[in-house]
Amino acid sequence: MSRLPGVLLTFLAVLCLSLAAQALELHFIDVGQADAVLIQADTGHTALYDGGLDDGRALGYLERIGIEHLNLLIASHNHADHIGGFPEIIERYEPPYYMDNGIPHTTRTYERVLDALESAGAELLEPEARTITLGEVRLHIVPPPGKPSWGHNNNSVGVIIEYGEFRASFTGDAEPEQFEWWLEHHREAFPRVHVHKASHHGSANGDSPTAMEMLHPETVVIGCGAGNRYGHPHDETLALYAANGADVYRTDQHGTVRVTANPDGSYEISPARDSEASEFVGIDINTASAEELQDIIHIGPAYAQQIIALREERPFTSLGELTRVQGIGEGRLADIREQGLAYVAP
Repeated sequence: MSRLPGVLLTFLAVLCLSLAAQALELHFIDVGQADAVLIQADTGHTALYDGGLDDGRALGYLERIGIEHLNLLIASHNHADHIGGFPEIIERYEPPYYMDNGIPHTTRTYERVLDALESAGAELLEPEARTITLGEVRLHIVPPPGKPSWGHNNNSVGVIIEYGEFRASFTGDAEPEQFEWWLEHHREAFPRVHVHKASHHGSANGDSPTAMEMLHPETVVIGCGAGNRYGHPHDETLALYAANGADVYRTDQHGTVRVTANPDGSYEISPARDSEASEFVGIDINTASAEELQDIIHIGPAYAQQIIALREERPFTSLGELTRVQGIGEGRLADIREQGLAYVAP
């Protein structure tokens, strides 16, 4: 693998998807306490910003809506709740281009991503200030500080999406320290936007008041899991969005949130469910009871008892480890991922 330099990268003659959107579509995929956003241009070109956890939910969504090709993957940073789903996605789609923050991480998840990229022959793009075009859609990359001592959150790759008059902003898990750095070194990269993906899952240590004042989004979408142990989104962050007059959508309440945008700046929000509807409750295989585990496809009383015994010896770190259960192979594991109920909390 080699990192591909350059200021402007244009994807020209590629075979587009069999289904091409009539406008720009942003899919804020419900992947629990994680992030994954599909960018689908009006030409059919696609990019995926973050890939969720290693539970198959991001890949399952892409397959369900008929995505056949991914032009580009962008990892905002190399934490498992942002890149955990990438190995399988890379294996399935073999994207030609991949970008991350350029800072290695000492985890097996990160190693699996690198192995998958090597097998796919993907080009690694430097996270420098550049514009990537997907048909009529422009992705303006806002580079990370590149300071390993700041940690991965504060080295997130930012993206400003431009489609005619429409603007959207993605800032990974950036914290106030990185926002201050961005506003000092790349202030011109932050226009007012229509839609903003909440930084750090709506944490109080995410979006800063100064950044929100500059971006001044009309709509904020928060990627978070129901009942997550971090308490995301935090009340003070919701108050910050409210003070800026933004409408807020949350994947824990609304499911996948789909934004359809037009070049004149108009857009529509289509949540998968109403926030007043009953919320999706997944099954954490490390904490669920034997009865709850049996709601998972292929899991009967015997398998449920095996799972409980195995997690007492060593907690599961990913859904893929369900193959530790005697009788669960790759075929049954694929069915479990497709069902979308089971997960492993970070």
